[in-house]
This record gives sequence, C-alpha cells and structure tokens, in this order.
Amino acid sequence: MADDNKPELKIVEQLDEEEAEFRSLRCDLPGVTGAAAAGMLTIGVGKQPTPKHEFFRTHRDFRPLVHLVTVQAGMDVNFVAVAPGMIEPLASIGIRTIPSLLYLTVTPRGALKVIPVGGPNEEGEQNEWNRTKELTLIDGIDGWVRMYADLEDKAYKSFPAPAGRYGEPKWPEIGNAKIFRMAFRDKGRLIDSIDHVLVQKWAGRDRG
Repeated sequence: MADDNKPELKIVEQLDEEEAEFRSLRCDLPGVTGAAAAGMLTIGVGKQPTPKHEFFRTHRDFRPLVHLVTVQAGMDVNFVAVAPGMIEPLASIGIRTIPSLLYLTVTPRGALKVIPVGGPNEEGEQNEWNRTKELTLIDGIDGWVRMYADLEDKAYKSFPAPAGRYGEPKWPEIGNAKIFRMAFRDKGRLIDSIDHVLVQKWAGRDRG
C-alpha cells in the first residue's frame, strides 16, 4: 500500500517547491493543479499581447508583483524575473530592477502571454505608457479588448470587441505558481543566484 502512494507524494513535493519559489518572490498563491495539462501549454512574456492588434482577455486573479530586469535580445526585449535576494547584488554592479505587476492574457485562439507593467519609480511616478497599459489590461478582465498605442497622447488605449463576438476565455487548469514557472524559470529567465549566466556576463566573469 505504501508503494502505491510514493508517486503521489513525489508530485506533491514538486508542486510544493514551485509554490515555495513563487511565494519567495512575494506573490499570492492558490493551489497548483493540472500538472499534466501544463506540458501542452506555452506561456510567453512580452510588453503587450501578441499578435499585434489581437483581441484578448485578462485573467482576474493572476497579478503577482515581482522585480524584473529587461534584457535586449536583437530586436526583442526579454523580461527576466529577479529573486529578492539578488536585488542588492545586481544593484552593486549597476543593474537596476523594476517592481512590476504581471498580468496574464489570452487571445481567442488560446495564446497565453504574461504582460509586465512597471510600477512607480523612486519618486513615486509611473511612466504614462505603463499606467495606461495597466488600465487597458484591467479593461480586459470583464470583456474582450484590443490594445493600441495612441502616439499623439503617448498612451495605450483599449478598443472593445463587439458584444457577443467572442465567448468566455478558456484559461489553463493550472495554478499561479506553475504559470510563473513556465513563463520564467523554465526559460532560464529567473535570476536567483550569482551563478546565473546573465549575472556572470554583467559582472564580466563569463567566458566571452
């Protein structure tokens, strides 16, 4: 009988580790479920929902606050999460992290993307692009919207889809901790030690 329980105990232990990591980044956690389905999902991270001008919905309950650093990769910008214990070490080598709220969006075709919104700076002021992006993402909680940039006003705005155009969004049956892991750690985009390849590069300790 004991042997039959071992696989289950191993799964619980694994999910507990994910929840512990997520909690260490100062995020609220519900239970983690649906691990099997997670393997079929892809969760991207980007400055806005893609493809561009696609309608989307925003998850009502996924809104963790974590520190991020941006990394230029060709024409793209990658968002990398930073564990609390690495904020000061990064600052000591001139790398500034930004506290950011993460929003989870889904398109009518089921594409999932985490959208970071940078918070206020040290003076308590928030970039207008970030402020209006957040308002647009919040609009997506209760209805399908499309995000676009109003260059004249230097702000993001939302355009609502016609009533009844799309049905209810289909969210993955997994918890917040696994969503975060799939979007960041599984892609090597979580800095939690000085051994991370990006820290070694920024400190000039990589091998070129």
